[in-house]
Amino acid sequence: MKDDFHQTILKRIAASPDFPAFAKTVQEAYRVIENDLASAADLVELILRDPALTHRILRLANAVEYRHLGGQVTTVSRAVSLLGFEEVRMAALAMSLFEQIECKQHGKLLQSRFLQALYQAFLAKNLARHLGGFSIEEIFLSALFQDFGVLLIYRHAPEALPDIENARNVNGMDESTAIQSVTGILPAALAREVCQKWGLPESARRFLSTTPTSGRLTNLNPTAKAQAIGRLANETAAIMANATSFTQMQQETDRLAQAASIDLKMYQEAANDARAHILEYESMLTLTQGKPAFLQRMSMEKDDPLPIDTMGTNDAADQRSEVLTLCIEEVTAKLMSDYELGDIFTTILKSMTTGLDLNMAALYMLDRNNWQLTPKIGEGPGFGRARARMTIPLKENSRVAQAFLAAEDRVIARPAMPTDDILEWQFGGSADMAQVLPLYINRAPFGLFYLEGRNNLLHGGNVNSLRTLRNQAVLAIKSRTKH
Repeated sequence: MKDDFHQTILKRIAASPDFPAFAKTVQEAYRVIENDLASAADLVELILRDPALTHRILRLANAVEYRHLGGQVTTVSRAVSLLGFEEVRMAALAMSLFEQIECKQHGKLLQSRFLQALYQAFLAKNLARHLGGFSIEEIFLSALFQDFGVLLIYRHAPEALPDIENARNVNGMDESTAIQSVTGILPAALAREVCQKWGLPESARRFLSTTPTSGRLTNLNPTAKAQAIGRLANETAAIMANATSFTQMQQETDRLAQAASIDLKMYQEAANDARAHILEYESMLTLTQGKPAFLQRMSMEKDDPLPIDTMGTNDAADQRSEVLTLCIEEVTAKLMSDYELGDIFTTILKSMTTGLDLNMAALYMLDRNNWQLTPKIGEGPGFGRARARMTIPLKENSRVAQAFLAAEDRVIARPAMPTDDILEWQFGGSADMAQVLPLYINRAPFGLFYLEGRNNLLHGGNVNSLRTLRNQAVLAIKSRTKH
């Protein structure tokens, strides 16, 4: 049966329509990295071939760490100039990998696992830079691909994930052993097979050894030392992903550094820099279901129980607030009789606030003369406190304005640090997530619903109910306009 599973997973990977293009992107990116004569123009050309990658690179360049250096970044060439050749090459490879494994099913779990792999890549790069004698980019990319097999299993064999999680939680297995016990596939071996099959260079496979290197890091030859750096980064990332407290996290990671016989202060600086990089990459991810657990862990500072993404979190996505369900029925009945628009809007906003325990729920309408969104009515304690400051100028580059102008439903996670595209009144309370639902009437902009609450309630099932209520509001406006 496990032999059959091996062939099944290989067929699924090969059948992925994006995989050949991904393999080609990796091959070309490696050629840019290994070619000492490669120019910024070569890198820009590579990125521009992929619209999604172009968008993500620009979002990274516009992250809070870089904004004060040059304002809005609108071109890839400007991004390369601002971030640096090395940084953009690494980002391009990282986000190409993310695009390959990203999917809606088990989205947060996959995002967390990708961020864990990305963290270990940044940590390995930082350690290699401190220790010297290595190609920094090659170490980064090799460490990133160290978990390629795990990511492929998570992406292409979702039916195996509950058994893998059970093997880890109940039987105490590490991730690789749990995957092998359930599927019969060793992730590193799968990664080597796929990398070779699709022509990825040997430098992408150097950390995919199934036999760990023994000995202190400082006593190893260069090849073994590079593998040991990758293993140290991998083990550190696993602790960061699975520790139950900051105390445990600190103790276990310090123990790793001591066992490797490397300077503890240097190791901690490398880990802190990797953590900062992960927070910068938040802007490049598709956060459709709230912040993944690993990203939350990177931004938390108190010694509290730490969040972790499990298979069980997806079960909640199908559950819906009973209050929202009843509201949909009530609004449906009102739409079939004589009604007032204000009554419809008030009913919807009150139900949203009560049903999801929101900090605020507000209805905005477009002021075309001043080209801004103006709050008309709202519910929740946050709305009462902030209403006087809640006008949204559409000429400014806020995330809410972007969502409205693009006519896209968007989730906005509370950022770890202040950022220019978050309005000063947003997240004034305990909310960690905002939902923006634009209102367009016959394709013309009209207004939007803005909601703030907790990400554990703004999940798939409830968001679908919110969208239904938004669509009912649109229907009510259309009907009244005709009359």
